[in-house]
Amino acid sequence: MKSKYVNYCIFYSSILCFLFMPTTFILAQQLKKDVKQISEKYELTGGTVVLFNKNKITDVVNFGNSNIETNNPVNNNTLFRVASISKTITTIAFMQLVEQKKINLDDNISKILGYEISNPFYNDVAITPRMLLSHTSCLTDDPKAYDSFLSVVYEQNPVPNLSELINSNGKYYSKALFLNQKPGLYFNYCNLNFGIIGTLIEKISGERFDNYCQKYIFTPLGINATYNVRTIGDNDKLAIIYRKIDGNWIPQCDNNNDKNKLPENFDDYITGTNAIRFAPQGGLRISGSDLAKVFTLFLNDGRYLNQQIISKASIAAMTTSQWKFDGTNGDYANGLYRNWGLGIHLITNTKDNDEIFSGNVSMFGHSGDAYGLVSDAFVDAKKGNGFIFITNGSGSGYVTDDCSSFYAIEKEIFETVDKEFKIPVAKSAVHK
Repeated sequence: MKSKYVNYCIFYSSILCFLFMPTTFILAQQLKKDVKQISEKYELTGGTVVLFNKNKITDVVNFGNSNIETNNPVNNNTLFRVASISKTITTIAFMQLVEQKKINLDDNISKILGYEISNPFYNDVAITPRMLLSHTSCLTDDPKAYDSFLSVVYEQNPVPNLSELINSNGKYYSKALFLNQKPGLYFNYCNLNFGIIGTLIEKISGERFDNYCQKYIFTPLGINATYNVRTIGDNDKLAIIYRKIDGNWIPQCDNNNDKNKLPENFDDYITGTNAIRFAPQGGLRISGSDLAKVFTLFLNDGRYLNQQIISKASIAAMTTSQWKFDGTNGDYANGLYRNWGLGIHLITNTKDNDEIFSGNVSMFGHSGDAYGLVSDAFVDAKKGNGFIFITNGSGSGYVTDDCSSFYAIEKEIFETVDKEFKIPVAKSAVHK
């Protein structure tokens, strides 16, 4: 039998261990607890929250399942189709070509594509890459013309030329693809802009869009990411995106059958004709941790470890305002879009509109919303930190309230992350 003295020492030692427990562990546990509560409140299928600074990933919280049917849990290697965050990576690819002086932001895209594309209401105004990247081209995702074309692009082989949609002589062309606004002045968020940017990347580089990004962005960063779902051999790594319909979780995207809709190879694809097949506007598959590594480029003047992925000048150009809402000069999406750079959403932190962290006006990044997935990737360059949030479905759906133009679920995640960042402790653990 142990003596009272021995029992006392054991008790006292336990108390000391708790009192001097590493703060990183305590904070990580609190973040995990907070994310778990939010996940349960909104009945999230699964997802990840990643916190990082300019040097490393400081926290990762994975939750729920990537596949409900198999109960496959989300982990650090789970690949999500991150929707419109993809546009930022597409912009990085394009800016690399600008750095090489292979194209200028203010060039006429018609001259590069080899066919005329112009706003029928303003035929004398050239549409430029700057306009496409800042959503001021006055192109619009007309439901009839654009959606019909997308169906053909994703199902037909060989892929139809993009000119069939955006040239006035094209089979799928519609005047409704253009707003009656002068290009360069009016903001209208448009996915088609980035289908064109992806095609320009192919035209200029001579490389297929997905291969270009792999060669010049993903491989140098040492990350597992792709714009071609066919390259993902292990289906268990891919998060299925869900919506809950009539009480049942229904796969919307990236269930195993999606790969079968694509050709096994792209031998018939002619580079430079239509990169929409690879969805530069929303088709990037990547893990939350690897996405964080991409966004550290904005905290390190375009460098990651010893690799200069994009120049400091390009980072500055991307994060410089190209359009700012003045009350009438664009569709500001109920206050969400108030300031835009090149492939980057600049946060004005206007209360009840695009506010992320209360009182913080130096954040920028991108969000995503497609098929039931919601995603966010934002950094604060002044404070040198950032975060990723991704979920592949919500049973309660996504709603906004009067206190934010972001979804309520996003707002609660933002508040949790903000609370974590405000704790004045330097974290040393790296979660891989």
